[in-house]
Amino acid sequence: MFIDHQIPSKQKEEKLILFLRRHPAILAGKWLYFILLGLIPLGIYFFLIYFQPQILGNIIAYTGLLLLASVYYIYILLFFFSAFIDFYLDVWIVTDQRIINIEQKGLFNRVIAEHSLDKIQDVSGEQKGLFQTIFSYGNVHIQTAGEIQRFIFFQIKNPFEIVRVINNLIQKREAKFEHELTDKLNPPEY
Repeated sequence: MFIDHQIPSKQKEEKLILFLRRHPAILAGKWLYFILLGLIPLGIYFFLIYFQPQILGNIIAYTGLLLLASVYYIYILLFFFSAFIDFYLDVWIVTDQRIINIEQKGLFNRVIAEHSLDKIQDVSGEQKGLFQTIFSYGNVHIQTAGEIQRFIFFQIKNPFEIVRVINNLIQKREAKFEHELTDKLNPPEY
């Protein structure tokens, strides 16, 4: 599977359980924001046509406004692509052995952190507000005993289902460990 290759330092016999990104509604909201920002120069253009047409009749003013609008749109595109890259490259991976948090911070900064399921102490989910409830997305908080004490899966789809899956994985791992420990302490008699 293609996603299996995205697991950093994949361990032997490690199985992918969840591959998570932010909810698509987050990206759609950002797109709407950039579209609205893109309409500002058009609004100014129509304002000038109806109320100050002499400004657009001046070739120097018109050229200057056109250059300014072009620079404005280039910045909007830059921020749009930066938002998309942040959305697309922020990934949370849950395997049967560990949880991996990959966060893109800016264009050239990436942070990867991971925790074994053994170190997880608490998993909780939250949905705040009307939009998160309607679109069924929220945050998942994972408390660990390690150096990085808390992972947060931001704005992911069905956070309470993710909490349930992670808790089930932790319980299965603990049961397997207890079973192995019992087998070591009580070897079979022949």
